[in-house]
Amino acid sequence: MRVIALVLLVSAAAQAQDSTVVTLARAVEVAIEQSPEVRRGVVADRGRGLAVRSARAARLPNLSLSVQPSQRYGLGFDQTTGEVVSQTVETLGASAFASVPLYDGGRARASVLEAERLRESADASLVRTRQQVALEVAQQFLTLLLDREIAGIEAEQLEGALAQQRRVAELVEAGARARGDLIAQNAVVAERQTALVVAQGAVQRDRVILVQLIGLDPLETYRFVGPDLEGLEQSGLFTAELESLETLVAAALDTRSDRRAQELSIEAAQASIGAARAAGRPSLDLSASVGTGYSSLQQRAIGVPPVTPVTLGDGTPVLVGGVPLTFPGSPDFETTPIFSQFGDNRSGSVGLTLTVPLFDRYQSRRGVVEAQIRVEDAQISLDALDRQVASEVQQAVVEAQTARARLAAAEAQVEASSEALRVEQDRYRLGAGTLYDVAEAQTRLAQAQSSRAQAAYGLAFRIALVRLAVGDLEPSALADLLD
Repeated sequence: MRVIALVLLVSAAAQAQDSTVVTLARAVEVAIEQSPEVRRGVVADRGRGLAVRSARAARLPNLSLSVQPSQRYGLGFDQTTGEVVSQTVETLGASAFASVPLYDGGRARASVLEAERLRESADASLVRTRQQVALEVAQQFLTLLLDREIAGIEAEQLEGALAQQRRVAELVEAGARARGDLIAQNAVVAERQTALVVAQGAVQRDRVILVQLIGLDPLETYRFVGPDLEGLEQSGLFTAELESLETLVAAALDTRSDRRAQELSIEAAQASIGAARAAGRPSLDLSASVGTGYSSLQQRAIGVPPVTPVTLGDGTPVLVGGVPLTFPGSPDFETTPIFSQFGDNRSGSVGLTLTVPLFDRYQSRRGVVEAQIRVEDAQISLDALDRQVASEVQQAVVEAQTARARLAAAEAQVEASSEALRVEQDRYRLGAGTLYDVAEAQTRLAQAQSSRAQAAYGLAFRIALVRLAVGDLEPSALADLLD
């Protein structure tokens, strides 16, 4: 286990007291929640859901109710006096209308199918977006862990350089070495201190980038906890064998969500052909309406009109057939009550409407051709995507194999550099070697250890990249793959 410089331990302990622990799984989860691309996709999905419901509603009956109150001012003929008078007329009409599409040539069904396939296609694309966001966060997370590992290597090298400085100082004090060796070792220590500062700066930069990428509050302090180099080695990730290229390509063509999204886009375009053809077919609708009305001009007689007898000048009644002759009086009138008028003025209708498009200036034909072009274009995009998927899988496999070979070479280099450093240190103690040879061996060992860490974390990322290229990597399973 590496010996880390005391300043690093104190700094890490101080940060850990007031920091929030963020694991790789948590980082992926938060990043997906905060990702603008994912959030836009979720919002857009609501709109596509409305489009589906709107397309389905086209097959439902249409029902409307209208009320039309009005008040008219102006001249009108008074039937009672026979005069033209200024008057105010109040009217109120109420009606209900309903229509049911009996046959629309299949337009509604095609529109519903198109809307559903477009929504499913967008959902599949959103799945792919989540996977890409998860992998981007994992890459930056591993970069942070790698730079932290390199900082630990530099801290260990500094610790070794300080120990060598103490030994050289003892030899110089004893007269066994020239003072120039101590000056040279002091330069080595300064070089190692500079390298450690640079490595620590890289770690801090990675933290800032990762916080921004995840969408965390930049003013808070976080402690990112993930698989270290030893944990990756023990997980068996480096020794797990990949499937054959043919198997991985076949799995990618079957499971990639972006490819499924393109297939659904083709189905949506095919459904639009049916909708375009339906525009040129006859349609049949059933409609019915009921209504009634009120007018302030409508009146009814009230009361019994008085009878006026006809008499002579002296008041003697005039008889006709022995019966007094009389004239009926004028009755009184009142506006017919509104509810009575509603009952008396009821009306209704039921009808069928057959619409046969005879000539629409070739609009329906044009719509069919445009829909067919969209199908062909979507199919071309699918063919191109299939080639891209196969290429991505092949490239990911080659890079994973190369990373595995680099790791094996780096491990051999670390072993050889460690042995070389031990030999140079022994030669220096025996007086057969120089301090320069020891410093060079230490530098080569640090470089080899850094290369080994880079190769290890690079291999972990390349294996995750293979799973992404295949399309079977769920964001929630990414942390389990790398832990």
